[in-house]
Amino acid sequence: MVLLNNRYQIIKSLGRGGFGETFLAVDTHMPSARQCVIKLLKPVVDTPQIPEWLQERFQREAIVLEELGENHPQIPRLYAYFTEQGNFYLVQEWIEGVTLTQCHEQRGNFSSEDVQDLLIELLPVLDFVHQRRIIHRDIKPDNIILRSRDNQPILIDFGVIKEAMGTVVSPDGKTAYSIALGTPGYMASEQAAGRPVYSSDLYSLGLTAIFLLTGKTPQYLETDSRTGEFRWRQYAPQVTPHLAEVLDRCIRFHPRDRFASAREMLRALVSRIPEVTAATLVVTPDNSRSPNRPDKSRQPATSREEEETEASGSNPFVTWFVLPLLFLLVIVGGLSVGFLLASKRRAVTVPSPTPSQEEVPPSPQIQISPLPVFTATPTPLPPRPPATPVPTPPPATPTPIAPVTPSPTDVPTPTIEPTVEVTTAPSVSPTPALPVPTSPEPETPQLPVSPTPGETLSPSPPVPEINPPAPPAEEKPATTTN
Repeated sequence: MVLLNNRYQIIKSLGRGGFGETFLAVDTHMPSARQCVIKLLKPVVDTPQIPEWLQERFQREAIVLEELGENHPQIPRLYAYFTEQGNFYLVQEWIEGVTLTQCHEQRGNFSSEDVQDLLIELLPVLDFVHQRRIIHRDIKPDNIILRSRDNQPILIDFGVIKEAMGTVVSPDGKTAYSIALGTPGYMASEQAAGRPVYSSDLYSLGLTAIFLLTGKTPQYLETDSRTGEFRWRQYAPQVTPHLAEVLDRCIRFHPRDRFASAREMLRALVSRIPEVTAATLVVTPDNSRSPNRPDKSRQPATSREEEETEASGSNPFVTWFVLPLLFLLVIVGGLSVGFLLASKRRAVTVPSPTPSQEEVPPSPQIQISPLPVFTATPTPLPPRPPATPVPTPPPATPTPIAPVTPSPTDVPTPTIEPTVEVTTAPSVSPTPALPVPTSPEPETPQLPVSPTPGETLSPSPPVPEINPPAPPAEEKPATTTN
């Protein structure tokens, strides 16, 4: 039994390429005798001794592969590397599953939804690789494996080591060039010229998706004679217009017409998918990777975010206390604001009292003599019998006051009872008195009583109509002494 590096036992050959061969082997130094993949890489140089610069470059590229595999779960891990008999060997993790080529042979053309889901899971891996300034250079259906345990796509067979092996140095050691890496048909024009860019990987990924939709490799697709673009939609009637537009942009002939990065392509792909959130765009390296890791950790970022959202939303304190309290505060605040606005509006609309509405106390300067206090002609009283003369000096006889007849054009005013002042003067001018309550029937005026000189008599209270006033003979005037 021949062992490589006195440790790895070859089981079978998995494939052969232009730069070497791949084997399935068993690690005899591990108690579990785990299976692994060994890649034999043959340098292009035809010298018995391996150049030192090639060994250094091989070591640098092996460090890159180790860093990629240790920090992302969809990239195989690097277990070891060594040189033996002028050849370079890489020992990597064995991924149990089927390639996309084998899967298409089993199930036929993929649906539009399956291809879309596959791209959503692969683009974060490419973005992770490109952020480290690494270009895969050989993306095709054979280099993407669907892992059996979780159906996740795994990206294998990076071209960084192949580029080192394909470097050719002239005999004088002054000039060097690299052989173009990639698979014909899946390789972009700039990559075939030896100048790959990040969008070169997107070009290869787009043609891989078209193969899954149509079952045709790029060599069997028609091209536009004017632009050189592929014509493939007639072979994929099940594809959605949105996915077709994204793939058409991926496979443009010139790099400037393609997506600039894997992140941009992913954003365009999920822009019309409501269930895919922006968390899918975030590439999170996995530093705690292990073979016994549960499948839940390998789910897409979208499902993990939904689980966290559901966990936070099931908190009973938030559901039964915080949310009702916030709702109550919003209601109380709205009612308070509405009450304040209504009060302010009511205060603005109510007019302020005008001076005409205020009660003005009666002014003694108001001339009421021409204004009557009665609304109808007073009923005449029966004539009183003449008073019996008294043998005294004849008093001054006052001038009788004729009743005032109200004018029909006068407007009733607040009722004010006049006060009659009787003096020895031939004329009497009434003075205003305090207003009395208005009654529906006019009051009967009292005839003046003969006053003494210099004495002013106030009017007597009105006598009801049923009781005629007392005769003037009974009222004895005061005797004037000289």
